[in-house]
Amino acid sequence: MILFYLLVLSLPFVDHGFFGLEVAGQTLEKIIGAVCFLYALAYLPRRRALPALFASSEAKAFALYVVLAVTSYVATAEEITFHDFVGIFLSNFLFFVTVMILVDSRERLQRTILVLIASIGLTSLYLIREWVANVPVYGLGYRPGWVAGDPNMFSASALVVLPLMLYPIAHAVRGWQRAGIIACLGITLFAFLLAASRGGFIGLICMFLWQLRTSRRRFMAIAVCAVVLLLCMASPYSPLDRLLKPTAGDIESSNIRLQLWAVSEKIFVDHPLFGVGLWNFPKYMHRYLPAGVDLEFVVPHNTYLEAAVELGSTGLLLFVAVLALSLRDLGRMRRAAMAAKDAYFSALTSALGSGLVGFGVAALFLSAKHAKVFWFGVFLTACMGPLLAQSLRAAKEKEEGAEARKTADAPAAEVPVAVEHVPIRVGNWLTRH
Repeated sequence: MILFYLLVLSLPFVDHGFFGLEVAGQTLEKIIGAVCFLYALAYLPRRRALPALFASSEAKAFALYVVLAVTSYVATAEEITFHDFVGIFLSNFLFFVTVMILVDSRERLQRTILVLIASIGLTSLYLIREWVANVPVYGLGYRPGWVAGDPNMFSASALVVLPLMLYPIAHAVRGWQRAGIIACLGITLFAFLLAASRGGFIGLICMFLWQLRTSRRRFMAIAVCAVVLLLCMASPYSPLDRLLKPTAGDIESSNIRLQLWAVSEKIFVDHPLFGVGLWNFPKYMHRYLPAGVDLEFVVPHNTYLEAAVELGSTGLLLFVAVLALSLRDLGRMRRAAMAAKDAYFSALTSALGSGLVGFGVAALFLSAKHAKVFWFGVFLTACMGPLLAQSLRAAKEKEEGAEARKTADAPAAEVPVAVEHVPIRVGNWLTRH
């Protein structure tokens, strides 16, 4: 499991010297993922039951989305390469199978969540170090985040994990875990501020509103939201500052996005069913741009529009279905956990749902269909259903066992002895007396 936790630790990183190290043409991250998949297959006979890979609705939608993406790539790519074929969604699908097999207990789920929190905290430290190194050259307005792909991608990934940092503070088993989570929360919020993603900030506000709707610990969520707003107002450069007082570069960035969205809409109207094919947006974009206009971009900077353009309405519906069905199942699990008074699963499902909502809003402003942290959140949702059912069965069996022991230990009730009433024979009585 150590390699599996190392793989989870690598999820937020896109450009990292260690995880991006190439061996035999493949990155170290993919090699670790392949080893974890083989270990999962070897571990499969040791499970109590076979994993229900496609029992959840979001797992079915994800599988269909993978099939559509791979089919689109094979049908439209000018040259099919092993690197691209594996790197599209096949590796993600194998990772899904690995998660469903290995995360088979409440304890492993707890450790996996802690490692995921640590991964975002570690990524945030890289961002802070990058900002400190580049501020003397580019000034306070420098936006770090390239180790995570770009500042916007880091913000979107952080949104998935930030709510998960709130619930272990109350449910952590050990004190050092609680201290580490609080440290990761502070570091991540600071790095989020430095990344200054406007879409990420809007997603953060929506995430907190969703958390307030479902969380019992509203005071903690309100406190964190107030701290974020105070930091944004006190900082000389923040996402709130970019929204209220955009610079010339911010205005140019917004105008480019509007042009990309307009072009994407035209492409989608002409190819509504299955789109133009995976990764073919740049080729079609230049055909739809006005004469003399050239944009040096390869994505529409909107995850939903990208799905619509490349995979058509079919791909868009499947992607939205993955997100919507995950939120629906998390809501059902939360209600079941609350009914069973399982505080751990109740808090976890609420936090993960808030994180997915925040990501879903931030995805309106960047192309994040390959965000590994988001897909990992979906995979955790799929594997939590059986774990919650297992936990509820164990609690019910424990309760029934306690009732049985209570009944067995209770003193036996006195059984009244039936007295037989014999009729008096008058003649015999007179003879004896």
